[in-house]
Amino acid sequence: MSREILASVDPDNGSVPIALFHDDAIYQRELRRVFATSWLYLGHESEVREVGDYITAAMGEDPVVLVRSADGLRAFLNACRHRGAKVCRAEKGTTRALRCPYHGWTYNLDGELFGVPRRHTAYFHELALDALGLVEVAQLDTVHGLVFATWDAQAPSLREYLGDFLVYLDLMLARSPGGVEVIGGVHKWSMETNWKIPAENFCGDQYHLSTTHASSVEVGLRNKVTEHGHTIHVEGGHSLVRERGGAQAGSAAVTEYTRYVEEVRERVARERGAAAAEFVPIGVGTIFPNLSFMDSVRFRTLRIWQPRGPHGVDVSSWCLVDAELPSELKQAAMRQYILSFGPSGMFEQDDGEIWTSIAEATSGYVGRQLGFNYAMGLGHELPVAEAFGIDMPGVVGESFMTEANHRGFYRHYKRVMAG
Repeated sequence: MSREILASVDPDNGSVPIALFHDDAIYQRELRRVFATSWLYLGHESEVREVGDYITAAMGEDPVVLVRSADGLRAFLNACRHRGAKVCRAEKGTTRALRCPYHGWTYNLDGELFGVPRRHTAYFHELALDALGLVEVAQLDTVHGLVFATWDAQAPSLREYLGDFLVYLDLMLARSPGGVEVIGGVHKWSMETNWKIPAENFCGDQYHLSTTHASSVEVGLRNKVTEHGHTIHVEGGHSLVRERGGAQAGSAAVTEYTRYVEEVRERVARERGAAAAEFVPIGVGTIFPNLSFMDSVRFRTLRIWQPRGPHGVDVSSWCLVDAELPSELKQAAMRQYILSFGPSGMFEQDDGEIWTSIAEATSGYVGRQLGFNYAMGLGHELPVAEAFGIDMPGVVGESFMTEANHRGFYRHYKRVMAG
């Protein structure tokens, strides 16, 4: 059945079967083919600055711990090699070792097993410690402070995986001296929907803004939706969408941080040219499979859509700021992030309600027989360089309102699921 569902995924004609979001066999295949082979975001380097600092994260449904050892960043499956209990149960902290609370097996920050209670009397000196270290990710790398890892030793490098999308990441994360840092910790909540629904929304769904977020426009959190901007996708399923000038430019909620972004745009124009400055702020996007971002004129946020079965997703969300910002501007950005896209933010509540209703409305027998429609702008796509006359990579929709990015997401998804 799962093969039939995958075979009917037809992004080139704008059609994706609804069963793709409900079938358990499809979900299990996603864990194996998508989440066990892709580069996945774990956290930001600023969260693990010193030796012994750690955070816990997840790669698909596999819990991991990211820790800074004396030799650098390491990431391990958060499971003891004895009976599988988590060796790290807190979300973050500082430690000298990772100790299992079940039987006390203890690992150093390089994942090596060095402490086993009653090793000599219970194991008769026969336990091979060097063969029982924590399971480490196959590859780990960073880009502009963002830490990624993959379980696949044969996967291309992180920079190869990101490909042409690196150009746009540079403009979001490397446009200021000192780079970016996380403030306010990580915000977490759960929703009853399939992970692909929010991931594809952040790919570039401008079409929903004037309806789903109409109340946010009315209270001045953003301007009315424009028809001018860029909706871009590149190979690998990565994409972004941005309104020219920034989605909230000129809105009632202008802050000192807004003016700072204008200064950054002017600096980028001087250093990299007017074409690059057009992409400050970069907008909204998704790095395949489940890392999304928003870079607006008032704040930046990263979020992960962690899958929890076909009908569940755990959200982790961070507020990012330029490290060089004075503290009052960092707090201004943080307040705007919480108001808009924090767990109780107006935009977040709008979206969460819709995404949950999609799962509810299509989970029955009849609903699963149907297909979602992704035909908007089909056949009306051009290379970015040709459409705008600028030296930037990717494909752009001729109209700002298009589902070209969604089709790019599912085109790559189908390739990965096919192995």
